[in-house]
Amino acid sequence: MATLTVYPGALITLDPSDKKVIIFDFDALNLAAGVTLTNASTAYGITITAIKQIGATALPFDNASLLSGSRKVQARFLATTATAGDRYSVACKATTSESPVQEKEYSITVLIQDH
Repeated sequence: MATLTVYPGALITLDPSDKKVIIFDFDALNLAAGVTLTNASTAYGITITAIKQIGATALPFDNASLLSGSRKVQARFLATTATAGDRYSVACKATTSESPVQEKEYSITVLIQDH
């Protein structure tokens, strides 16, 4: 299964038939050497906010997890419940293993669009 690694501020498009795994890469831009993410909840800090929602159902996600090395978060986004033309802000907030603990968040924009 192909995955998509995203960086802060990215705009990505998903076809209404997509079930796509997206990776939030804190490793490349946000973490010092030796620091890991410690997110413990099932949502791993992921929130979805509708910017423009045409249909009755929003963009959901599932299977959120920390990747090996605990410096990236991944989740599968199910565009099959969204409607072409919908636009969402997807944020991922991570907590770090540092002392004191830091919280780092970045967001992307997801546009549902026929490919």
